[in-house]
Amino acid sequence: MKALSTRYLDIEYAEQAAWFLVWFSLPVSLKLNSASLILVSVVILVSFARKPFMPQRRKIWYLSLPVVFFLWHAKELLIVQPIGPVWKETEQMISFLVIPILFLLSRKDQKAFTKVALSGLTSALVICGTIMLGMATYRFIHSGSLGEYTYHALAKPFHSGAIYFSFYILFILFKLDDPDWLTHRPEVKVVLAFFLMSMLLLLASKMMIGIGLPLLGWHYRRMGIALWRTQRKWMVALILLVLFGTLPFMKRVQNIFHPNLEMVGSVNFKNCPEPNGLNLRLIFWRFGMEIMEEQNTWVTGVGMSQSRGFLNGKIRQYGLYTGTPDGRDTGYLNYNYHDQFVETLVRVGIPGIVILMMILFTFAFHPGNKRFVPPLFIWIIIGFFITESVLGRQAGVVFFCLAYAADFIDEH
Repeated sequence: MKALSTRYLDIEYAEQAAWFLVWFSLPVSLKLNSASLILVSVVILVSFARKPFMPQRRKIWYLSLPVVFFLWHAKELLIVQPIGPVWKETEQMISFLVIPILFLLSRKDQKAFTKVALSGLTSALVICGTIMLGMATYRFIHSGSLGEYTYHALAKPFHSGAIYFSFYILFILFKLDDPDWLTHRPEVKVVLAFFLMSMLLLLASKMMIGIGLPLLGWHYRRMGIALWRTQRKWMVALILLVLFGTLPFMKRVQNIFHPNLEMVGSVNFKNCPEPNGLNLRLIFWRFGMEIMEEQNTWVTGVGMSQSRGFLNGKIRQYGLYTGTPDGRDTGYLNYNYHDQFVETLVRVGIPGIVILMMILFTFAFHPGNKRFVPPLFIWIIIGFFITESVLGRQAGVVFFCLAYAADFIDEH
């Protein structure tokens, strides 16, 4: 009996360690993240095989939506040849199949999972942030450019890029008030708040700061009022940090005030100035709608393996920059649509969009007293979907599937 108990506890510890690695590896390494997902799958399947149970019907319903979303994408495997390019695209979506099933079979309760997840992701962000600042300082010594400390230059050492680092940082900032995590270490939370806020401002992601900071302020409004009365010096320091730290951000948003929207409808971009981020997104959204109208594939989409090829065709047709003749610079070729809703529509049609909207609606409005993802942060996810093809990158799809599924873990 004692031996059985020890083995069960070992499995519990192994699952806890595996989930920690999944969250830790998310901003660090794609290969380590994939290996961690395989590891946690093995541990959970072994645990379930030893002691099977029937998942709750409520959880089966909620977690079946991502599986249906995956299957609607995977149908292309049955109708398109050769299968290689289709499998590569399908593999990127496999988190929608694997992660919900893992959460159905796991016995981990929400309190334990919250501790593991937040500890893993925060540890990674602190380590990565320290490395990024150290390498930026090294480059600054040689270049003398303060730009080494901002945006893509700062995020250069890691695959995630500035916007995904900003996204992860913002999530942890929203969760600093979670009562299940670092409950008895308020001083650690204060240090984390200042460090992560500094990194967020240096990374200067327009969407994450422009939308995220106001929502973050509203999330902590009651705590802020209370701290202003009792810890005014810390509140003044935080306000000064935010005001000073928004300087890189304000420099990046200046082009928004001069959007040059008439360029978006141009019939030839060869003589147009280089589009800024807003212009480029609007142009790609326009191309997506044109592709759907021309191909008349509103039900099935043009296919996962074909959508980028159609976008490349539009880029060439309208004379957007396609790089140098030697092929070292490919310009805007092989870009995605920079909008998850347009991306999904073009790839898998209106049914895919409907399923995705059902997932987001369930995510935002499902009943539950305790949520893993703060409700306000879900609107940041939706805003992220509007400006990036989030589910086209492992850094985005794994986080989204983990966040969605974790919202339906039992509290006890």
